[in-house]
Amino acid sequence: MGTSTSSAGAGSRVSFDPPWLESAESGIDSSHADMPISPGVTPTDAPSEADANGSEENQTTLAPGAGPTVAPQGRYQDARRALTGFVRSGSGSDLRRGLSSFVKKGMGGSAKAANRMRTSAVAASSLGGFLAAARDGTDLGINAWVDSVKQRGLSARDTALEVVQKLVPTGGSIDEESAKHAMNQAIAHLYEVDPNADIFDLADDQIANVMAYTIAFDVYNRVQLELGRVFEKLKYAPRVIQERLAQVLDYIMVVVNRSFEKVRAGSEPHSMREIATSALQDALTVFAEP
Repeated sequence: MGTSTSSAGAGSRVSFDPPWLESAESGIDSSHADMPISPGVTPTDAPSEADANGSEENQTTLAPGAGPTVAPQGRYQDARRALTGFVRSGSGSDLRRGLSSFVKKGMGGSAKAANRMRTSAVAASSLGGFLAAARDGTDLGINAWVDSVKQRGLSARDTALEVVQKLVPTGGSIDEESAKHAMNQAIAHLYEVDPNADIFDLADDQIANVMAYTIAFDVYNRVQLELGRVFEKLKYAPRVIQERLAQVLDYIMVVVNRSFEKVRAGSEPHSMREIATSALQDALTVFAEP
């Protein structure tokens, strides 16, 4: 599902936020994360007020700092049950119910989930800012680095790895490694949908797409990390499992892309960090809806 291994998931009766979370952010070069990005086109399917603001339940339950700080017993039990049903049936309602429980109960609600996954927003905005700086030629150090990469004649895949390594040179924690993997997946996905893209000369809309892909893959990988055994233990043909995983990724991509469209809509530019943080929160709120 995009990660090298899966686990039994984070345990219950532990803090939603692990002790390494703060240091994980510092391992990512975010020096260009606050670069502005131009507004996007207003989505044609304009969200309702409830879509934009979240349900009353989510607003009350998921306010920052509210609710329990320690994960409940059986935090992922309902999510695993629903996703087991999804693997068997392919039902979209089972998939949505599983992800809703994953966010609401497993991660403590959309606000706590956004805080837990804030490294994802840092990674997305850092990558976006770096690509904008590379395009604009505003940083002499990046200019020299880009020239050296181009002179080596690297493949698109190897260039992506170089970019990711430049932004996350050390790694180590789960969050840093997940961010590195998501950024690499995001660049690879860009080339899949736009084979002629020049990673060092992307338009703002393309950069926004790469940022959205980064968050989507990180959410996808997070589900794998915590719930991957749901997909491993059932005795189905590998083709069926791959089809189900593709459905999970497609759904996550649609929600995250729509969240990026929503937060970029308007007439004023915002920083990439603001866009990524707001889009992550919005997407997790959507996932948490029943």
